[in-house]
Amino acid sequence: MSFLENPFSPFRPHPVFSEIFDSRIQWFATSLHPETINGYRVVARRFLSYLQADFPQIRELSELHRDPHLLGWVRGLYQQNPPLSNGTREQYMSKLRCLLENLTAAGHSLQPGLILAEDFPPRPQRKCIRLQLSNLRFGELFEAHIQILATTLRPGTIAHYRTTARCFLSYLQTDFPQLHQLAELRRDPHLFGWFRHLCQKDPPLCNTTRQEYLLHLRRLLDDLASGGHALPPGLILTEDLPPRPQYLPRALSLEEDQRLQEELRRTNDLLSNALLLMRGTGIRIGECVDLAINCLRSIGPDQWAVQVPLGKLRTERLVPVDEDVRQIVDCILTLRANAPASHLARSARFLLPRSGPSSTLYRNLRVALHQAAERAGCSDRTTPHRLRHTYATEMIRLGVSLPALMKLLGHKTIRMTLRYVQVTQRDLQREFHLARQSAVQLHRMPELSISSFPSATSDLPGICRTLATTRHLLEMYRRQLKEEASKRKLQRLAQRLRTVALELDRFATSEK
Repeated sequence: MSFLENPFSPFRPHPVFSEIFDSRIQWFATSLHPETINGYRVVARRFLSYLQADFPQIRELSELHRDPHLLGWVRGLYQQNPPLSNGTREQYMSKLRCLLENLTAAGHSLQPGLILAEDFPPRPQRKCIRLQLSNLRFGELFEAHIQILATTLRPGTIAHYRTTARCFLSYLQTDFPQLHQLAELRRDPHLFGWFRHLCQKDPPLCNTTRQEYLLHLRRLLDDLASGGHALPPGLILTEDLPPRPQYLPRALSLEEDQRLQEELRRTNDLLSNALLLMRGTGIRIGECVDLAINCLRSIGPDQWAVQVPLGKLRTERLVPVDEDVRQIVDCILTLRANAPASHLARSARFLLPRSGPSSTLYRNLRVALHQAAERAGCSDRTTPHRLRHTYATEMIRLGVSLPALMKLLGHKTIRMTLRYVQVTQRDLQREFHLARQSAVQLHRMPELSISSFPSATSDLPGICRTLATTRHLLEMYRRQLKEEASKRKLQRLAQRLRTVALELDRFATSEK
């Protein structure tokens, strides 16, 4: 039975398009939650049943138009009986738009702008039911300090601090209503109780989230103590932090990386070249989407770099590039000129043109990469961030130092960079043998010319000098050998020559 077929559903999908939509939803099923996949199936069945009933003459996806086909379906959602809520209609339209954009990225000929932002129903204004900090005991103290932090930290970070303070103060107000002064806070029972409270959340919090809660609260308590509030030291210690999960780097293998790049070059469209640019520079997908049209900068004679805009860590940087990456940027500019005028007008200052919001371009890049990886025979699911891990691992193999790699990736600490680097057994073997060769060259005895030694004479001093020269040459030869058995044998011979030299010295002493 097809993925879209449901014998208990009154909707019967379009006989021509059902297989196309079914294949896309099956691809979604490799990474999305089953409930989300079920939502896509419901939307696809409704839309294809609507086409089968109202427009049976359509046999190609390229024949779909915004008016009357998509607008007619939108009107049908508003005329449902019983009526659908705004949230349900919004989900239907969002999922259908995602399916249509995914089909376009997969190579199907679909007209742009079939569903626009103005088609979506207005979202209801939800009332915030969370308690304000000012309504909680000690809330005004925490809020005043968070306002100070807001002058230097990002809004998202400030929201995390408020969430942490609200969680902690709500816990104190519920479990310890008798607490009226910050000076009364104790590690046991107040902080220990809050640690247990976080561990007993339902659904449970992951270790990373609990660690962020503890770090944020420790920062707030330390700052309040520095501000003059009487707080006992050591309320939250380092050993209280739950361990973060340690994930292996997700770099592609050398063989998969080569096959994927060959497949992207063979495809040679706008999305595949953008993915090659990400692979060649190690930039994040968000940074690639926001690249300026003039991102390629000349920084010296035959020296070029890509200017990466403000990204995840709110920093700009210049990433050096070679001639290959320059050609990729030139190819993107050439393909960009052939994009529809509406796309270029919407994204005049960006390197990558877009037909709608940037989220659409994000999704299309991910889909294009996944399809190219499938054609290239990559075993695991390939994501854009794996290209960044692969770039970092390649730079390490080429000899780039960790501090330089940290600057290339736009990290703030070496610890962040180390998460990206994959050192394989093959790398360890190569580095070990290179180090051994360097050590042998570093400690090798200097070679002396035989002609620099005095010529042998038949007297006793001449014999001693010749014997010393022979021992020296024999030792230099022994150190160049790799077989341990031969080296040991020559060492025994050298010991015999040393014994002969000692006997000659004694003989010369007795002659005097």
